[in-house]
Amino acid sequence: MNLLILGGTQFLGKHVVESALEAGHHVTIFNRGKTNEDYFPNVEKRKGDRNGDLASLKEGNWDAVIDVSGYTPSQVKATAELLKNRVKQYVFISTISVYGDFANGPAKEDETALAKMEGESEEITGSTYGPLKQKCEEIIKDQFGHGSLCIRPGLIVGPDDPTDRFTYWVERTARGGEVAAPGEPSRAIQWIDVRDLAQWVIRMTEKRTSGTFNAAGPAGTMDELLRTAKQVTGSTASFKWIEDQTLLEHEVAVFMEMPFWIPRSDSHPDGFIMADAQKAIEKGLTFRSPEETIRDTYHWQAARKDHSWKAGLAAEKERKILQSMDG
Repeated sequence: MNLLILGGTQFLGKHVVESALEAGHHVTIFNRGKTNEDYFPNVEKRKGDRNGDLASLKEGNWDAVIDVSGYTPSQVKATAELLKNRVKQYVFISTISVYGDFANGPAKEDETALAKMEGESEEITGSTYGPLKQKCEEIIKDQFGHGSLCIRPGLIVGPDDPTDRFTYWVERTARGGEVAAPGEPSRAIQWIDVRDLAQWVIRMTEKRTSGTFNAAGPAGTMDELLRTAKQVTGSTASFKWIEDQTLLEHEVAVFMEMPFWIPRSDSHPDGFIMADAQKAIEKGLTFRSPEETIRDTYHWQAARKDHSWKAGLAAEKERKILQSMDG
């Protein structure tokens, strides 16, 4: 297949390109050319900007476009209209954050209410990210109909993850000592390895599948994640479970300072955002073992140099929280 990938040099985009090339497809990448320019030296690259500079995409025909970098309706509307008569399928990477109801079990594509957009601003914040993606989905479905495929991933993890959320727990556990862990051991969590997602996206594109699919891994617990990370990294860490209220009293930033943590509430009774991926599994979505994801993330992280962490508790703040638990 002849594929156009919008993005392609960061995290999921990088792995989508790698999966497409491994499957023998011809790939063209469109992005600003500012990040990881040395990636994929033998791939055709077109430079531009989703916010107004699409000139390099005015020529060319592709079997499918895979949009990994569309975040606002204006971005997606511009590319969809420009490519409408020159691509057969538009594959859009959305998010499970499009859902507005996580109070009634894992979100389902055809049942769970969607998040509502307040106002017309396209500023991307924690509260607008999901609704903006949902508006993007509407545009793609309107423009491409049965030629549209919208993928709603859960938390994407693994090598090359720039967010540090999953990586923090792998590295922190490996470091050893007493680790402040959120909530209780049975706290539900869910993620998907970036490589499993990327490979499945390519397979779905090859089959010209249309529709909307959640893409999230099997549900697990925080205890399972930390104990597996301890085993894989050979750590001697111990875990102290910190109640939601204590974390809030210490002004721990939800999900960023304490990755994978959302305080339990009526709107988030699981303390996480969960999605039902049965439709995707029936379409061939498969998952590697947690051990493999943790091991590969651990080795990737160990090779990074001069890294400034974007998520996770600072050591001093963690120490103060742990001391407060000792009375």
